[in-house]
Formats: sequence, C-alpha cells, structure tokens
Amino acid sequence: MKTYDIINAGPNNRFMCNGRIVSNSGRGVQLQNLFKPDREVSRFLDTYTRAIRTGKKIYSKNTPMTLVASTIRSSFAATPGYKMVVGDLAQIESRVLAALAKCESMMSAYAQGRDLYKEVMAKQLNIPLGEVTKAHRDKGKVIILGCGYSMGWEKFIDYAATYGLTLTEKEAKESVYGFRETYPEIPALWKEFNNAVIKAVKSQVCVYVKGCVVDGRDERVLKVKLPSGRCLHYHSPVIVVDTTFGRPQEQVNYTQYDSKGSKLSRLYGGLIVENVVQAIARDLLASGMIEAEKSGLTVLMTIHDEVAAEVSLDSNLGLDNLLACMCIIPEWGEGFGFVLKAEGYAGPFYRK
Repeated sequence: MKTYDIINAGPNNRFMCNGRIVSNSGRGVQLQNLFKPDREVSRFLDTYTRAIRTGKKIYSKNTPMTLVASTIRSSFAATPGYKMVVGDLAQIESRVLAALAKCESMMSAYAQGRDLYKEVMAKQLNIPLGEVTKAHRDKGKVIILGCGYSMGWEKFIDYAATYGLTLTEKEAKESVYGFRETYPEIPALWKEFNNAVIKAVKSQVCVYVKGCVVDGRDERVLKVKLPSGRCLHYHSPVIVVDTTFGRPQEQVNYTQYDSKGSKLSRLYGGLIVENVVQAIARDLLASGMIEAEKSGLTVLMTIHDEVAAEVSLDSNLGLDNLLACMCIIPEWGEGFGFVLKAEGYAGPFYRK
C-alpha cells in the first residue's frame, strides 16, 4: 500500500511517494534556467534532436552553438520503452488569485473558457471583444500577469519591458489603475491580508483570512498557515510607522534571508498575497503529482507549473490521465472555487 505525505519544507515544497522524494527544493539540474530554444529550432526540434543523437548532418540557418543550446532541454528523455507525458497548469497563479479574492468576473471567465486577456483589454479600451487585436491581447496578458500583486505603474513599465512591451507613463497608469477598477476584489484582498498581518503582529494573535491563519503569537516569527496545512515564515516581524506615502501608516517589517545574507524587508498586502497565491499554486501542483503517482504514472520532475512523468509505451495510461490528475481539487482546496486547467504533450523527450 502506498503512503503519501506532504512535507513542510518552506516555499519550495517537496513530497514523498512510497518513501521516495519526488520533488525537492530546486537542487540538481535547473531546467527552468536552461537556454530557451530558438523559435526556428523549435519548429523542427524533433528533427534536430534525432540528428544530433544519431550523428547525422544538420542543415540550418542557425549557428551550431544556437542549435545545440536550443536542444539541451530535449536531452532529457524518457527511459527506453517509455514515453514522457508533460502537463502544465495553465494560468495557475491568476486562477488561484481569482478564487482567493472571490473575483467572480475572473472566475467565471476561466470556468467558461473565455479569453481573460482579451476581456481586460476590451474593457480598458471600451471596444467590442471582436475588435481586440493580437497586440492588444499581448498587452492584456502582461496586465493580468503583472498587476495582481499591487505593482505600481513605475515598476509595471519595467515589468512590461521584460515581455518586449514598451509603455509610456500614461499607458502604464491606465493598465495598473484599469486592472484595479476592473477587478476591485483583488485590491480588497491586498488590504485584507495587510490588515491581518498588522493585527497579528501587533496584538500577538491569530487572524483567519481567506482560508489562511496569520499567526503572530511568536514574536520571533510570523507564520501564515496555508489551507494545505504547511506554513510560510517571516522572521523577526516588527511594527513600524511609515510615512513614504504622505501620512503615517503602520506596517510590518521582517528579516529576509537569502544567499547574500539578511536584510530588513517590508511585508505589505501585495507581497503577502503574492507569497500565499504562489504557495497555494505549488500545493495544488504537488497534489496533482501525488494523484498522478496514485494513478500509476511515474513522476520525474517539475519545471515551474509543469509536471513531467513517464509511462511505458504499452500502457493504457497517457497524457489525458496526467492532465486529469493535475486538475483534481484536493480536500483542503474544496470550497475555494478553484478552476484548474492543464495542457500538455506526450513524446520521447522534454521540450519547451
């Protein structure tokens, strides 16, 4: 009989299936950091990969270095006699954010399979949905991905630039403030978590908010217990008065640790919501991995929101089984209204 147990291991959750670690905290090969395939190479990835493996000549307009770098990811292959099935939780962060905020307009769009990127632009531009162009949609995608955690317009300009989108001050302000007006439940969520954190630390009490327990009883560490049962930790929390925005406001500062040491950081509503949403998304992914193992699939690895598993070529199991497992709502997630969707592919090797 298999036993499944989620281990509390901080934001990079790991879990065990039948006594073996299936996913851990980013040790070993970092597939998400490998070179992203060139667009032209991606179109003929199967051909190039097989040619490199068999030593055949390759005719390509790309340089040898670009060609080889673009096929690094496909060097991760299924065991002989097996195939790899890879599933990705589509728009998982914004889906979790919408459910947590009880943002009905976003949740209904996902539930009905509507294009949220087009909808947000149609509303901002005040045009019919059918008149939203691809360029408009690309901008809508950046807005949905970037504005969910109280990002200001100045930072949004830099964020958009990483997607190749150049914005003026006016466009950035329209995007940021337009998002908040279109989905008012999300700014309300930032405020709710911000108030909960301040109250928990100031009064050293537990505050229940959106399925989470903000625990400030220990002055050494602020804990946020997630619906799954694991906790986020913020060390040495203190209440300070900030006047950055003109009038005195209470806020929580905490000690943040990383590879460079420690520093004092501000714990504001948008940041706590970002941490909680990403952690819940990770817990949903982990739950899907457990379900996949239960079904008979062998989970190999995760890359961001993807799960890669393998199954023998003569098995009745396949991609559809993995995608179905990834969309199962765990018991702790019932009642939130999560609308999950998974997409993927099957083949002899990993691709992106």
